[in-house]
Amino acid sequence: MTSDQVELQWGRQPTASATDSPRIEALTLAYLYGMAYPVLLIDTPDATLLWANEAAEDFLVDGGALVRSSSRIAAADRSLQPAFNAFLNHGAPDGCWLMASADASSAVLVRKAAVDGDEGRGAVMLVVYGPDHRARFMEPDVSPLYGLTPTEGRILQLLCSGQPAERITRSAGTSIETTRTHIRRIYAKMGVSCREELLFAVQQFRVP
Repeated sequence: MTSDQVELQWGRQPTASATDSPRIEALTLAYLYGMAYPVLLIDTPDATLLWANEAAEDFLVDGGALVRSSSRIAAADRSLQPAFNAFLNHGAPDGCWLMASADASSAVLVRKAAVDGDEGRGAVMLVVYGPDHRARFMEPDVSPLYGLTPTEGRILQLLCSGQPAERITRSAGTSIETTRTHIRRIYAKMGVSCREELLFAVQQFRVP
């Protein structure tokens, strides 16, 4: 009996063989290329662009927070370049940086993950999240977790989207007192006392 047969007999999947590696790499690249978020593979310390997915190519062309300068990636706002260099080459190999313009008119969140190398050298992957990406996060229906009724579940979604009670009342077609009663019941079932605590409870289940 081969090792693969032994693994299958015990209910385990055999590990990928060397011949599977090209296919797995191709599938991984296809997944990253199709992501809605800009994904860039950068070589440090000089920020040379090695690879970018389609969303990143559009992001760089649109003149966002990051731009392509020859074969390198740089901060569009030159005053942020030292901070960008420090984020790439120093500190923890994995981390996030809020890249805000000097006048605070725009900001993006840049997430860094080390791919290989150490001591400030090697490849890192950057994923960029902008304000327009907020809607792309998914929040699952947590009603079964907290025992919410379908109506309470719908009101919870409106609360999480920032709607005030008056607007929720219009959307639900009920009286303001009925809406407030639903909100009180949601708070009690979820064990929270304010909207901030409610948002924290729900956002733990958000996925990009």
